[in-house]
Amino acid sequence: MSKFQFLLLFFLSQIGATAQTQYGDYYGAGHNVGITVITSSNATSDTGDSTVDGFPVNNTAQLNDASRFLAQATLGASYEEIQALAASGYEAWLDAQMSLPQTSVTNNMLRVMEAFPVAPDIVAEFDDALFFPYFRSAWWETVLRSPDVLRHRVTLAMSEFFVISHRSDLFEDWSQSVGTYYDMLGKHAFGNYRDLLLDIALNPCMGVYLSHYNNPKTDVVNKIRPDENFAREIMQLFSIGLHELNNDGTRKLDTNGNPIPTYNNDDIKEFAKIFTGLTSGLASEFPTPFEEFLGIEAFSTPMQVFDSGHEPGVKKLLNGQIVPAGQMGMKDINDAIDNLYNHPNTGPFIGRKLIQFLTTSNPSPAYVNRVANAFNDNGAGVRGDMKAIIRAILLDPEARDCNAIDNPTGGKLREPIVRRANYFKAFNAYPAMETFFSTEFDFISSTGQFAMYSPSVFNFFLPDYQPNGDIADADLFAPEFQIHNSSTAIGYVNQVHHWGIWQEPMYGYDAIADTEFVSALPDFSAENALVNNPTALVERLNTLLCAGQLSDASKAIIINTLNQMDANEERAGMAMYLIMLSPDYVIIK
Repeated sequence: MSKFQFLLLFFLSQIGATAQTQYGDYYGAGHNVGITVITSSNATSDTGDSTVDGFPVNNTAQLNDASRFLAQATLGASYEEIQALAASGYEAWLDAQMSLPQTSVTNNMLRVMEAFPVAPDIVAEFDDALFFPYFRSAWWETVLRSPDVLRHRVTLAMSEFFVISHRSDLFEDWSQSVGTYYDMLGKHAFGNYRDLLLDIALNPCMGVYLSHYNNPKTDVVNKIRPDENFAREIMQLFSIGLHELNNDGTRKLDTNGNPIPTYNNDDIKEFAKIFTGLTSGLASEFPTPFEEFLGIEAFSTPMQVFDSGHEPGVKKLLNGQIVPAGQMGMKDINDAIDNLYNHPNTGPFIGRKLIQFLTTSNPSPAYVNRVANAFNDNGAGVRGDMKAIIRAILLDPEARDCNAIDNPTGGKLREPIVRRANYFKAFNAYPAMETFFSTEFDFISSTGQFAMYSPSVFNFFLPDYQPNGDIADADLFAPEFQIHNSSTAIGYVNQVHHWGIWQEPMYGYDAIADTEFVSALPDFSAENALVNNPTALVERLNTLLCAGQLSDASKAIIINTLNQMDANEERAGMAMYLIMLSPDYVIIK
């Protein structure tokens, strides 16, 4: 068993109950009419009434609960944002977030490109003006400064679900396309899943990545058959999965007790016929033979279908549905999208994966069932409403109650990119875009992860990954552990050393001085005010970073370490360093 797995098990065995609330109305609205508040035995109030005092909120249990919610629903939060959520309540916060307009990564890419029209010397190996650090710099600008924090958390999850990757050389000359794809996902974060699935099918970046761009119809003479890549992945990864499911996500079994496949190779061939005749939305005809993209504008324009390149004839879809001969190509595609969108597997399959990205790696069948029900019907007869799905995931009792923290199989490992964003947001470490340009080479080489940089269409990790040892023996899943190894474990430690001990979380590039410099300096002023009281310092960071889940054993180790240091501002960085390395932080319950 690895050291990190041991730490995980230590965490699971040592974690104590944290005071939480159960409520019918949202709390923190400045009243207690019709609200019954129950606190666990170590609560700071005997009755729990202090959890509905209104803003500003100083009740530790209430702040910890709000911090935990934001750890699931965002890429990180400051102490002030935690206080604000505790005062407003989760329903009101969700309503406000879902009403915010989308901020664009692509627009920020254009800003970075304008500031850096020529690649800086530090990345001279890139010879194209549209290379990847533009996206990385713009992505940080967008997720750190934009108010629509829920959208960006969901979009990051979706980018690991509907994967394209700028690790592929397919986008080497057109990396700006990665930003347009990310924005497309963000547009649908609070929309309808059917619209998202159709846009995925018609997106030129996905068309290039999974090779249904310029996908030809059958040509027997020249031995050409439609490409099957996208046809397979839209079923396997983007909609229904490999096996037939009950609504609670458990597998259906045949009479011999074996899982039932959702599709076979013949089904892939039939769907491949559907996705033929697709090419650039700016083209005037289907290319013969194939041709390159027409330019960067094509990446922000959905593909179109030319019937001259589309497979004619009948197509057989799933569950006995037949696409008749003689239809236009776009009608065929819409029929196929409807076939997958309405499949009974789609709700539980999509629901379980989104739960794993946001709240827990091992949701119970009951949890999956509730989320699948929200997918099937948002309460107003609408299927596939992403707002309803996200609400169901984040407000589910399994995500919110005390039992979720006490459950030894609950929670999830935070991804490296999420941990990095947590740090920036917690300590207001925002780079100045006027001079900021970051390659993120060091972070990527240390942790193996960055947004839109997956090694394959299967993401950085599989939803059913089981690390060897006690987790696999218990038949549990821990997806994010697939990118946790001896190299990335040490790399993360080194990263946090830069963030906390050196307080140099990111390097940028000054376009005026033509030099590299430390960018995104953290603000430890509130923490530095507590350096003479290590217990208070650790408790603040416990709420800010760990949602109150730091174990007594971890607290004792950290406080003892701080007490052996001189009472100066270095204590704040050391406390942050030790907390962000602890299993109490890296596992969010």
